[in-house]
Amino acid sequence: MSKHEFQLFINGHSPNSIEAVDTLLKICKENLNDNYNLEIIDIQKDPDKAEKAGIIAIPTLIRMYPEPVNRIIGALNVRSRVLAGLGIPSMYS
Repeated sequence: MSKHEFQLFINGHSPNSIEAVDTLLKICKENLNDNYNLEIIDIQKDPDKAEKAGIIAIPTLIRMYPEPVNRIIGALNVRSRVLAGLGIPSMYS
């Protein structure tokens, strides 16, 4: 089985960025076991990567694989929204 691949664009240590990382890590651990790769990109440290990806708001989560590529923009604190947006069935529904 191929791993899920995600890119999470954040802005430093802002509260929304910290919450997005925490929420996504919990979702991945609870629902994908070790079957994922997560790249966290801080736009302050890597603005070129953010520009290349067309990032216009933070946080932005991009599911790179499995296709189709999908984006979730804005607060990632609603787990059901994130799970639905990523097409991941919840283990705790």
